[in-house]
Amino acid sequence: MNKLFFVTLGCAKNRVDTEWLVSLLRGTAELVDEPDKADFLLVNTCAFIEDAREESVDTLLELGARKQPHQRLIVLGCLPQRYSADLAQSLPEADLLVGTSRLGDLPRLLAEKATGLHADPGAGSWLPETPLPRASTLSGPAAYLKVAEGCDRRCAYCAVPLIRGPRRSLPLAHLVEEARLLVEAGARELNLIAQDLSSWGRDLSPPSRLIDLVRELSALQGLSWIRLLYLYPTAVLEPDFAELFTVPRVVPYVDMPLQHVATTVLEAMGRGYDGPIAREVVKMVQKLPQHVFVRTTFLVGHPGETEEAFAELEAFVKETGFHHLGVFAYSPEEGTRAHDLPCADRATAETRRDRLMALQQKVSTRLVKKLKGRTVQVLVEKFDAENWIWTGRHAGQAPEVDGHVILTNCDCRAGDFIPVRIVETDAYDLVGTP
Repeated sequence: MNKLFFVTLGCAKNRVDTEWLVSLLRGTAELVDEPDKADFLLVNTCAFIEDAREESVDTLLELGARKQPHQRLIVLGCLPQRYSADLAQSLPEADLLVGTSRLGDLPRLLAEKATGLHADPGAGSWLPETPLPRASTLSGPAAYLKVAEGCDRRCAYCAVPLIRGPRRSLPLAHLVEEARLLVEAGARELNLIAQDLSSWGRDLSPPSRLIDLVRELSALQGLSWIRLLYLYPTAVLEPDFAELFTVPRVVPYVDMPLQHVATTVLEAMGRGYDGPIAREVVKMVQKLPQHVFVRTTFLVGHPGETEEAFAELEAFVKETGFHHLGVFAYSPEEGTRAHDLPCADRATAETRRDRLMALQQKVSTRLVKKLKGRTVQVLVEKFDAENWIWTGRHAGQAPEVDGHVILTNCDCRAGDFIPVRIVETDAYDLVGTP
């Protein structure tokens, strides 16, 4: 039986692709946790921005340098889909390159000992035809449920549609069955993901709505939390948005990438809304009957972002009080509308990113302190053997990107939901006692 060593880079959607591939290969291969033990070294790459490409290439070069004569280096995902023949020529260490459009062919390609590039021309992505039983690679009892692939929005800076193609939603029945399999395997929390979650189902025949999917998932026995990630900001203006958070098991957590608040920058980005609408969207979320935790992301250094526009963004972050925030420094992406437009240099963009994150750290510290002395429900995730403590998350913390709750004196196990009194806080993590 072949032994596989997987490295998954980039977003949560890539993680699900890897989990699907492992499911397809079940019975013909086994996973190993060290590259030296493997027959195949597989890297699921990211090509979304410059930093992600550099990480992917560095990982491939490192594994290529360690590769033994009997081993094969397999490059998967966005990098071979985006750069195809160029990558094949510039990375002779790679034995096989499989783009996002042909991921489903991987079992056959490995069995045939195929070489070279396998990717359909242009953009494209693969989705399984039937629900696959898969083991979540997230720590603890949480899993991602990818509900769609690709994106129909054409933001000026974004290469995702050029890599993954237009939006394609998985059918409701397919997703409910995949979710059932995940819960059966031990998942207590499902995190719904897509490039644009709020548009799920609109391309199906007949069309479906996100609220319909959420209601079906909520009925699954054994599932405790449903988290909605990557909601487009203008979805907040739709009539059934608030209704999503009345469905049992949907946690009060909104993840919406605003990207900016200055109208001139939003227009240059092609986001389809202006600064006043961005501010109104945030106010509407904050006025929901439930106390909602809000995460957003911003892109700094984009064409059109002057010092005045960045100052407006800084003031917005300071006054709004987002619970969680991520910031990216703009990098021109080949083939996008913004590619040839004048923009801030890399050093300026990175400085602005660092300034915004430093500001957000102060905001987060202030907001997290409000939880001190309160009792919150925590999903226990994993045991830290080195420090002899359990860690978990409360409803306002998404996996991987937000903080944790460190549990002291906890007689518990992964998957437990327990009330925890918060006794200490820092900028992102909390300490609590059951």
